[in-house]
Amino acid sequence: MSDAVVRPFSICALLEDSARYVVPMYQRNYAWGEGEITQLLQDVLDYQSKKNIEGTHQTYYIGTLVVFARADGTFEVIDGQQRFTTLSLLAIWLKNQKNGAVDMSWYRDLNLGFESRLVSRQTFERLWQAAEPYCLRGNTFNEGLVNGFELIGKALSELGLIGTKLMTFCEYLFKHVQISRIEVPKDTDLNHFFEAMNNRGEQLEKHEVVKARLMAVLNRIPEVETRRQNIYVLGRVWDACANMERYIQYGFTPAERHSLFGENDWGQFIPQDFDHLCNLLPSSCSANSDLKTEDSVSTGNHGRTLLAILHDDTLDVVKNVEEESAGSERFNSVINFSNFLLHVLRIVSRAPANTEGVPLDDKQLIDQFELRVMQQTDPVAAVQCFTHALLKTKYLFDQFIIKREFADGKDAWSLKRLHWYSKDSVSYINTFDDKDGEFSTTLAE
Repeated sequence: MSDAVVRPFSICALLEDSARYVVPMYQRNYAWGEGEITQLLQDVLDYQSKKNIEGTHQTYYIGTLVVFARADGTFEVIDGQQRFTTLSLLAIWLKNQKNGAVDMSWYRDLNLGFESRLVSRQTFERLWQAAEPYCLRGNTFNEGLVNGFELIGKALSELGLIGTKLMTFCEYLFKHVQISRIEVPKDTDLNHFFEAMNNRGEQLEKHEVVKARLMAVLNRIPEVETRRQNIYVLGRVWDACANMERYIQYGFTPAERHSLFGENDWGQFIPQDFDHLCNLLPSSCSANSDLKTEDSVSTGNHGRTLLAILHDDTLDVVKNVEEESAGSERFNSVINFSNFLLHVLRIVSRAPANTEGVPLDDKQLIDQFELRVMQQTDPVAAVQCFTHALLKTKYLFDQFIIKREFADGKDAWSLKRLHWYSKDSVSYINTFDDKDGEFSTTLAE
């Protein structure tokens, strides 16, 4: 990044900057909890008391904000969005305090937005409008942002930052704490760059980039409800399959398991094709046709921009999907998810003229999907076909590919399938045992 432009900002200067900052869809949702928020405030508080030799406050450098300048003048946030979002939530919290202990008159507008994330954007705006957090519940609001907003108030109180102490703290925070905005060069490959960036120890995996690109393909579907349903199904299937240590049934709710894998059975594969899969896995938000914003008007039949729906909150997987408690610890897969994706891609890419097949090298994961899915004559149909194949292959993989099992203090290889007996009894039984034999284990759902 030798050509990158680095510019320091005070926190006040960043928040009142006239430039617009956008959190792109390939970024994760806001995920900071009490630990991260409290640590951020504690770090600033610890440094507040330090003075230089002249007796004035020392500048505290809070980190970096890595951005890419788009052609429309906005800055795409590549790294640092969790910190930037938290600082924005803090400023909103202070602005909304009725006692006005801290002068926030300078904070006149939000300059941070969420690309194609209607729920996140709407939640941010409602918080800015001083809506009470208890009014912002349900799937039309982003729970993470609301929780973060409430946790800020809690952390400030627990750190003793009230009254005069809060005023002194904010004076230091907004004027003497700095963040360095790093603008990457214009010719930067953002997919590659973000993949290599470490955001508090978490890197974007190659399979997450692939998921974003597949969703971008489905985003070309002109009919709004069809587009939303297709994207929703891809997201649900992808996330259910991504945990290779868990049987596929546990990636869905109990009702969905009965629909997808056989009523009162869970040992069949019901979806005949992608359309059938969409019927069996309806989007919980597809009926919410009243949820319209400027995005749904301005994008028209062309969907939303770039990778607009990867982490759209309205398309998030149901958060309270039940998961068998010991499943992820009990079984170990012989391959990881990226390698599994290549195997599925090889299955769906078989053709008489294709003698070489898909190389099972996860370094080529993105390139192979680009070649064999995104560049097909009908890429939408190719993504739909792959989605159905992904679910079916994971179902077969769980039953017929040996895995290491840790149970009853023993470590052994096993070949088992999942079977439903009743709402209170689900068992792993030997795959080829018609009598549900002696090795079955009853699980609480």
